Amino acid sequence: MATSRVTADADAIESEVRIAAPAERVFESLVDSAQVPQWWGQEGIYRCTEFHGDLRAGGKWRTVGVDGEGKPFEVTGKYVTVDRPCMLETTWVASWTGNVATKVRWELEPTKQGTLVRVRHSGLAAHPEVKESYRGWPRMLEWLQAFLERGETVKGRKAASWK
Repeated sequence: MATSRVTADADAIESEVRIAAPAERVFESLVDSAQVPQWWGQEGIYRCTEFHGDLRAGGKWRTVGVDGEGKPFEVTGKYVTVDRPCMLETTWVASWTGNVATKVRWELEPTKQGTLVRVRHSGLAAHPEVKESYRGWPRMLEWLQAFLERGETVKGRKAASWK
C-alpha cells in the first residue's frame, strides 16, 4: 500500500510504495510512451490517453488525458535529471492549475523484493492553492504497482470516482 505525507514546510508531498519489480522495469514504465497510458489512470477519476517524452536532461515531456467527467487535461514539463534506473526529476505544469510550475522527483531504490519507489512533488509552498490538486499520488503509485506486479491496466480496472 502506498503512503503519503506533506513535508513540515508544506512545500512537498512525498509518497512511496514497494513494487515487486526491478528498478529498470519500474523506470521504463515511467517513461515509455506505450506503457504510461496503460497504467496511469482509472475510469471515473482521470486517465492518461497519450504520453510522449524526449528522455534527456532538458528534453520535453507531455501527457494528455481525460478527467472523471470526460474533460480533457494536459500535463507538460521538462526532464531536469535522468539517472536511469535510479532517479528521474521533471518540471510539472498541469492544465488544471494554470501556469503553476512545480517539480516531481522519482527515486527508485532496489531492494531484495524489488524496488522502493519514492515520489516527491515539490514547489507547493509558493502555491498553496494547488496542493489539494495533488492528493492523488498514492493512488497513482498503486496503479503503477498493479500494472507491474499483476499486469493490471486502465482498461481492466473497475471504474471509480473521487467521492
